[in-house]
Formats: sequence, structure tokens, C-alpha cells
Amino acid sequence: MENDIIRTAFIGLGYRGMQLFNLLQCISGFRVVAFADPGKTDIPLPRVKAYTRDETDYLRMLHEQNPQLVFVASPWKCHVEHAMRCLEQGADVALEIKGGLYVDEYLPLLKLAKQTGRKVYPLENTLFMREVMAMSCLVQAGALGDIVYMRGGYRHDLRHLLLDDNGTLGNRAKTESVWRSRFYQEENGDLYPTHGLAPLCFIAGIGRTDHFKCLTSFASRPAGLMQRIRELNGNTDVKITLGDVVVTQLETEKGILLSLTHDTTLPRPRSLDFEIQGTKGIWQGDHRLIYIEGESPYETWEPDNMYIRRYEHCYWQQWGETALEVDTHHKGMDYVMLKALEEDMRGGTPYPANLQDLALWTSVTPWSKASIADRKTVSL
Repeated sequence: MENDIIRTAFIGLGYRGMQLFNLLQCISGFRVVAFADPGKTDIPLPRVKAYTRDETDYLRMLHEQNPQLVFVASPWKCHVEHAMRCLEQGADVALEIKGGLYVDEYLPLLKLAKQTGRKVYPLENTLFMREVMAMSCLVQAGALGDIVYMRGGYRHDLRHLLLDDNGTLGNRAKTESVWRSRFYQEENGDLYPTHGLAPLCFIAGIGRTDHFKCLTSFASRPAGLMQRIRELNGNTDVKITLGDVVVTQLETEKGILLSLTHDTTLPRPRSLDFEIQGTKGIWQGDHRLIYIEGESPYETWEPDNMYIRRYEHCYWQQWGETALEVDTHHKGMDYVMLKALEEDMRGGTPYPANLQDLALWTSVTPWSKASIADRKTVSL
């Protein structure tokens, strides 16, 4: 595939799918030939074949178009099934991120990927943040010493997505709220751990050189969505089960403590809440501050800019300037992620995450639900 254009297709062309589709138009190595989505009969895309008859029309697309790569950005419950059908047709898969629906959810996909020799690329864009990738290089260089504590999370007010203007839950036409809101009415756990967790695992080698040992989760009461429903004069008889703030503590075999927070139904600015602390120093991602003993002024935070430049990841050295120009929505990380995927498919630098990593990250969801429901620590 060294000099060939990568024939690409999409299953699911909603909000996230369209973001990725538009960015691919900026990368000459991909050519999107088709998409399948029964809810998108009104999208005119020149030179892109639409398969919109019903929920199974993606199978016809796979057979007729024979894509080399398929982006799966469909509702969460469909991810494994859609990815498996793609592998069976001989395509690699770029798989969107979600929380785990149940323990060992990805096991059939892992087995099939091994049998077919096809790849599944987790599209966890936070791995490709400039500062996250630089921190990985900095930690590998030993600048923070031995890592002891790490923190991250998904702290993003989603009330506008989950509720319509009349305070009705899951009724935002043509958005993911139609299916996503159900989890807030039926589950209680960390629904979306990967944005905060994946970079921490990447930085500390968890899943490679270290492994999780145990997990304990706690959930606050659910008040935020109900408060907004009252403000919008909506139906207050609706049941909300998901705590506004879910905190999960994980311990690794090497003794690293990780704290994860899921916080999506209270007013707040968006945050991934990153902090990395080791025997030689500490980095705070939200505030872009760092303290390294012996280098920083005594007990004084420094801006991390100098360290980010010093430990710049090779991806950002190659593609960073263009990434910031064309990917303003996610500060370049989506563009760098897609370039890294292209690089791997062409036999270059391996993509930094695989399906085993995704299975590990998403397992935090069912583990956290079990911990909260049984009020216990879960051994892993």
C-alpha cells in the first residue's frame, strides 16, 4: 500500500463521523468512497456512494465497495458487530471510542482480528494531544522520576446534548442523545473512561509493562440533570440513575495510583483533569504547569511550554503545524491521529494503541458499575 490511496468507508456519519470525514479531505492518502447510515438520507456528498436503506445496508457497502479501511462511528451498541463484519470482508477498522457495555465485550473482536490478521485502530484522540505526547517522552526520559500518582477524567457538561429545549431527555433530533441518554437512566458508573484513562496508560505503560490490580468506584447522587429539567419545565417524573460525579481509583501492580473522574451533568468548563506526579516532579495538564525538582525554582510552578518543546513527540514535529491549521476543533489531535493511522497502514511507525488497549480502557465501565453496585473493591 506504499504508494496507493487508501480506499476508505464510513459506518455512521453523525456528529463524530462527519468531523473525521471532513478531516480526511485534508489528507491526500485517503479517499472516502462510501458511507452507510440509515439516518443520513439527506446528506449530499459528491463522489461518495451512500448506503442508507436500513440498518443492514452497510453489509452491501462492504461487499460492493471493498474498502481497505472502515471508520466505525455508529452507536455504541453496534461497534463490535460492525467492526467484525468489516474484518470478515478484509478491511482494517478505525474504531470510535466509547465506554464498555459489559465485561469481555471485545473478546470476539480480538479473536477475529487475530484470525484474519486485520488491524483495529482505536480512535482515542486524547492520546495525540501535543502535551500528552510530549509528557510521554518526558516521562520516558526520566524527568519526573518514578511515577507514583496520575489523574485524569472526562469532565464535560453534556446537559445541552442530553436534553432538548423543553427538558426532554434523549430527544435531540439527529444527535447521539437519542441513544446515549439511555445510559444516564439505566446505569451508574464511569460511562466514558477512555479520554482520561488512555493517555495515563500510554504515559505509564499500563497494559504493557504494568497492569491494573484493583479498582474502587464511588458515585455522587444524581442531581444535575433533574435540576436542568426543572429549569426547562420538563417532566420531573423521569428517573436518573447515573451519579453526577463518579470517581474511580485504580491501583497497578507496580503501586501507581490512578484517579479517574466522570463528570458530565453539572455546569463546568471542559477538562481532562490531567496530573502526573513522580519522585522528581509533577505536571498539571489543565493549568499547563510543571515542577521539576532541581530545575524549577524552589516550590514554584513553571509554565510547561519549554518542556513541551524540548520533549516534542516526533508526530508533532512532522505534522503539528498543519494539524493546528486544519483541526481547530480539537487543537490538532484528530489530524495527528489520522496521520498516525495512515503512517501505520503504509508500514511506517506503528500506531501507539491497539485493540487490546481499547478492551482494557473500556473495561473500567463495567468494573466501576460493579464496584458501585456492590460497594466493594474489584480485584482485576
